[in-house]
Amino acid sequence: QAAATPSRAEAPRRAPRARARARARFALRTRRSLSSQRCVVAIAAISKMSADSADFLATVRQTLSPDNALRNAAEKRYEEAKKTQPAAVVAGLFRGLQDAASTEQPLREQAAVLLRRCLDKAKDADSVWTRLGDAGQADVKNGLLQLLEGEQDPKVRRKVADCAQSLGNQLIELLSDQRPVNAEAWPALMPTLMRVICDAGKDAGVRADCLWMMKELTVSVWQVLVASADQSCQVLQRCLGDASDAVRAEAASLLCTLVDNIESRAERKPFAPLIPEVTAAIARLADQPDPKQLNAVLQSMQSTTEMVDFFKANLATHVMPVMSQIAKGHSDEEARKYAFEVIVTFVESKPKLMVKVPNYIEQVMEVCIQFMMNLEDDLTAWAEVNEEEGEMDEDFYTFGKEAVDRVCRCASKVDAFPQVLEVLKAAIAQLFASGAWKQVVAGISALAQIAEYVDDEATVQQMITGVKAQLSASHARVRYAAWGAVAQFSEDHAEAVATDAWAAQLLPEFLKGLDDPCGRVALRCMEAFQHYGEAVEREDLEPFVQPLMEKLGAKLQAGSRFQKKAITFIAVIAGQVEDAFAQYYGALMPLLKQVIQAVLHKVEERTLLGKCFECISLLAKAVGRAGFRADAEAIMEAMIQATRVPNLPSNDPVKEYMMAASERICSTMKEDFVPFVPHILPGVLEKLNLAPRELNTDSVDNFEEGGEVNLTMTHENGKMKVLIMYSSEIQDLKAALECVHTFVEELGRAYAPFVAQTAQALLPVFEFSMAEEIRDLSFETWGQLCGCARQEGQVQIVGELVLEFLKRILPKLEEDEVDVLALKTRADGVTTCLKKAGPGILAAEQVQHLCKLSLKLVGESLQRRAEGLKDRRAQRAAEAAEGAADGIEEDDDEDEGEEQALRVGLCEVAGAIMEHHPDHFAAQGLSDYLSLVQKLVEAGASLDDRKLALFVVCDFVEHLGPRVIAQWEQFMPLLLEDVLNKDAELRQPACYGLSIAAKDPAFSALAARAAEPLARVVTDARGRSKKKSERMAQACADNALSALIEILQHHAPAVAASQAQLWSVWLGGLPCQEDEQEGSRNHGTLLRLLQQERPEVVGEGGQNVPRLLGVLVDVYKTDMVDEDTSKGIGQLALRLGEVRLEQMAAGYTEKQKKKLLRVVREAQSQAS
Repeated sequence: QAAATPSRAEAPRRAPRARARARARFALRTRRSLSSQRCVVAIAAISKMSADSADFLATVRQTLSPDNALRNAAEKRYEEAKKTQPAAVVAGLFRGLQDAASTEQPLREQAAVLLRRCLDKAKDADSVWTRLGDAGQADVKNGLLQLLEGEQDPKVRRKVADCAQSLGNQLIELLSDQRPVNAEAWPALMPTLMRVICDAGKDAGVRADCLWMMKELTVSVWQVLVASADQSCQVLQRCLGDASDAVRAEAASLLCTLVDNIESRAERKPFAPLIPEVTAAIARLADQPDPKQLNAVLQSMQSTTEMVDFFKANLATHVMPVMSQIAKGHSDEEARKYAFEVIVTFVESKPKLMVKVPNYIEQVMEVCIQFMMNLEDDLTAWAEVNEEEGEMDEDFYTFGKEAVDRVCRCASKVDAFPQVLEVLKAAIAQLFASGAWKQVVAGISALAQIAEYVDDEATVQQMITGVKAQLSASHARVRYAAWGAVAQFSEDHAEAVATDAWAAQLLPEFLKGLDDPCGRVALRCMEAFQHYGEAVEREDLEPFVQPLMEKLGAKLQAGSRFQKKAITFIAVIAGQVEDAFAQYYGALMPLLKQVIQAVLHKVEERTLLGKCFECISLLAKAVGRAGFRADAEAIMEAMIQATRVPNLPSNDPVKEYMMAASERICSTMKEDFVPFVPHILPGVLEKLNLAPRELNTDSVDNFEEGGEVNLTMTHENGKMKVLIMYSSEIQDLKAALECVHTFVEELGRAYAPFVAQTAQALLPVFEFSMAEEIRDLSFETWGQLCGCARQEGQVQIVGELVLEFLKRILPKLEEDEVDVLALKTRADGVTTCLKKAGPGILAAEQVQHLCKLSLKLVGESLQRRAEGLKDRRAQRAAEAAEGAADGIEEDDDEDEGEEQALRVGLCEVAGAIMEHHPDHFAAQGLSDYLSLVQKLVEAGASLDDRKLALFVVCDFVEHLGPRVIAQWEQFMPLLLEDVLNKDAELRQPACYGLSIAAKDPAFSALAARAAEPLARVVTDARGRSKKKSERMAQACADNALSALIEILQHHAPAVAASQAQLWSVWLGGLPCQEDEQEGSRNHGTLLRLLQQERPEVVGEGGQNVPRLLGVLVDVYKTDMVDEDTSKGIGQLALRLGEVRLEQMAAGYTEKQKKKLLRVVREAQSQAS
């Protein structure tokens, strides 16, 4: 497949499909055999060569030589000849192919390979093809067709067919709306292929190769096949019933590829009568002993929505029976996987349709479960596997498990997961009830895979209960699977599994799991704690720290496998209990230092070394700057030495661990970390030079075996280029950016001496096109540099950084070529840069330009949406008129989601300008943006448009203040109206906007009108059940609380009649649930009002204080409060006094009591 990819890249589609993107990304696992390497190596060439045919073939023969010197010399001679005598080289290769009698097969195959390469890049001005001239080109076309028809050797013939299809795909350029009866760029091509295919007297292998070649050409000639649909159907029908397996297989693959390329449902319809014959042909192929042809057909069916749409009427009757039978019982493992992949990709392509197909989901899950039960029986061999060195060969189990996740994910996106869940509930219950270990493992694995998509908390609790029961199962593999599920639930439902009740049940299980008699299960238990421990609150974990540390101490004395997991386990505990872990620091640090010294120069123990650094960085966080200061220099020196060990592999894990550890230590040490920056920063910045490279023969040859490679197709100077980059390199680049970002953020003004060096290193990353998250992180880091320079008072440097950024980014935003994701990233970059740079940076002319540019791009995005909607409506109308519509509309909103995100990002640019240049914006941009708001809320506007209008209005209110009060009447009714909108995505910005507007005295006239619906938002949300899907509703309530308290504080007279009820709603709605910003705002206000002993808050005789103090205790040192509020909570506790605290705590939970003690203890420590 890797070798076939360039041929597609060299033949750009002249009729791009509507769903195609300018850039496609996919991962490729590369595995090369020695034979394929030698096949590719002959792309090079020759220096001097006689015109004599024998000498030429001798040179070609030598390009296959195992003798490096001989082969290299031959390659040089060939290359020189190709440059200077292209026609002679092509003719020589043809002679080698034609002379079957006196030329050995490997040489003829090599000649075909070299000929194909000679004809690559046919459209380039200096290509071999161009230099052949018209007469030479005609000879090549005719010669290829003659060779194809006359060649007897199957291997040589397939390579000739490959050469011909590659050339045809380069030469034939048809637009999507053309329907010619032939491809004029090569008039003899299609008639010749059709003639050979239909000639029953021809060798079946020749006919099969012609069908294969037609399939490969389909991307360029599907219009021709559609123009003669009746004839095409007749040919395919005849071939599907052919006596030859090869002909039937290639015909089936051709049909699948053809319908995949046809955009119009109406034009696919004439081929639908062939479906029963296709599935019958597949069934016959499945009965053959050699699965090669079956697998080729199955691969061609793994495709897109067009494929599913084509087969939809026959899914239950013809497709699923054949596919499920192959997936469940075929003798060839690859065939089973390919058939299952067809089944799953059909669901992914059209989930709404597939859940309506009778018994389809049931059969999918049946296959999934069968795959997941395909486990090795040898428990001893399984237990001895070192997972760091590789898993056992249980591909079917992994495949089935991932398939469950894939089906649930796509069903969830279209709100069809409940139907899938009902199917799975019955299946999982049956698996658990069986009691057989394989069935139970499959059931646990299914629970873990679906956890992410389950919304109802009651169902989640049932699932966790079922998993917990299996932690004590008699079979090691069941316990192992159960710990894996615990880890998954900890990721997907941290709040549910980390409650006081569940912590009390699960933490003792971890103590038992550490002593599991099967070492592999114990390791899995330790891995699960990495996820679970980070979710458990400190007060729940503290009682278990001592017994856990005793067991982990023993694990630290075991082999390196246990040492690595134990160190991570300890790191998690330290990170959770923070200063309470200080008592273990003195004993642990010398031990970790000892391990570091022992393994510092051992390449095979690099992971253990990295985990030591990780653990130390978390210990540093636990003991704080003062506690770690004495060890900081030695640890940082060890980390620097670790990166200088010679002969390290490119994927050395220590580098990533070291950067992450440096981030944590920097966060702990603050400005004390600055002396280490000059030693660490150069190595980190060096990683920013990592960049993709162009895909060519050399890069294919140099693929690391098993390496995961990312590919991106880009257009440059009118040509398409394929760029590649190892996933590990992308991760290294990301880690380096995150490290720099943390340094700048944590050190603030102290990082100023390194701003110029860092800025220079970041510039190349601005053009990184493999992953937008990388470019986004580079832009965010640039913004941090602006903020750093601002803090240091270097306003001139801030201006230079902003100017340099805009100089590089604005031209990209103004380009005609549309890449929505890249535009969004660049818009976000401008926003970040302007926000961090602060006021006084932009001139009025720059503000005007940025406002007009962002509005222009918003308008273009809206226009693209309108055109796409118009096209979809026209297509549906045409399908309805032709009777081809199925009444099921799949959600095709990925593109629109990206467009909406772009529009939001562009409007946030304006928000950044409003924040720091409000006067310039009011003069240069306000009028136009007011017009945009009015346009976005016109009758019939979409939810996305209204939401965007609300976002802009919120920026008006927040940043323009009194400058925009005169315009309130144009948009304030929008905020008031949407407070009670049924869609939470509109309620939230509406509530937020009112919470900001309510700070202004001018809001008094609107206060009473706003208060009642805001109170309803709070009471309705807080009365709802706990579900993932309700989180947005709770976030709305958090914002409504902010608005209510602003009204109560600033407009009390306006709401005098309902003041008591509003105070009750505000107090009853606390604490905030989801929105951290509003949580910090409300909890800070609550603390202040308690300190002031505000009567409405403390209540008569202080009756409200115990509950409200409990609220503050719960949010103490969480993301729902800032540092000042946490400090103030401690001061309030001290002020209340020990006696009163004891009285209040009588009604608290045990967890609250423990946390209150910590609040008091830490407040006393700070006071002293």
